[in-house]
Amino acid sequence: MNSDVLTPRPARGTSGPAPTARLSSECADLGWPRPERDPTWHRVAPGVYVPAGDWHRTSDDNRHLALVDAAVRKHGGFVLAGASAALALGLPVVGRLPERVQCLGGRNERRRTSLLRRHARQGSLTALVGTQPATDAATTCVDLARWGGLVQGVCAMDHALRYRLCTREELTAALDRLPAGARGLRVARTAVRLADPSSESPGESLSRVRMWQACIPRPVLQYEVRTEVGLARTDYFWPESIVQPHPVSEFDGEAKYHRETYGRATEETVLKEHRRERALWRLGYPVARWTWRDAWYNHGARMLAELAVVGVRPGTTRW
Repeated sequence: MNSDVLTPRPARGTSGPAPTARLSSECADLGWPRPERDPTWHRVAPGVYVPAGDWHRTSDDNRHLALVDAAVRKHGGFVLAGASAALALGLPVVGRLPERVQCLGGRNERRRTSLLRRHARQGSLTALVGTQPATDAATTCVDLARWGGLVQGVCAMDHALRYRLCTREELTAALDRLPAGARGLRVARTAVRLADPSSESPGESLSRVRMWQACIPRPVLQYEVRTEVGLARTDYFWPESIVQPHPVSEFDGEAKYHRETYGRATEETVLKEHRRERALWRLGYPVARWTWRDAWYNHGARMLAELAVVGVRPGTTRW
């Protein structure tokens, strides 16, 4: 395996640092009360505890990173893989996180422990996240698609390409290192083909996958329109040669309405969005909007309904 040293990155979507895991044996060495009898500790695996308050306050991503920390303390000597490697590398993981830490394992090792799920895998390259070995970004993205599905793979690949964690050539090479007939290989190939560094968030990536699945015509990403209130950059645009009138659409990241965004108060953010949308309509650009829930559930049925209102409907072929 080849190894490159990477600077650890915070996982996207996490809330502060991950809770610190403690083994019950470590607590005994420190002279602390036994954590299994102390309600201020939360048991995450046999013999592994984290402060209960930290566990309940933190995000799902950070909870999984706490499991990674615990597994390193308890077992060590493994290479992170899949969703566990993705979070360590700072890649977004869309969808349900695994209950155990995903890692690479040898033929004679147990596939599962209370903390680990070992995967037999050929042809992986590794990186160092701090001092912990993990599959490199390209290998990790391919494995997310293979093990977690098309949406999970495309969201990670878009992010990796956008932030230059890997190149498209490295993604293709990661595919080529897999043996013929490897689990999920066809899905991973599709994910690499769909990956686009122009996508600016997992929500935009999810939406684009839903469009592809539904045979929606391929949109232009991050299209800029000059309006009376300034330059408006839209998430998706369909030229008149594809859809008339030329509609634009937006994935509505709800977080921008729940906190200050780029130093502007929430109310001002909402008003600016409304002014921008009205300006687009006046120029003849119908605007469709949807949220994460619209794109996620029922294969994006509500998102597709919003697109249909502005004239964007499924065709007969995919891109």
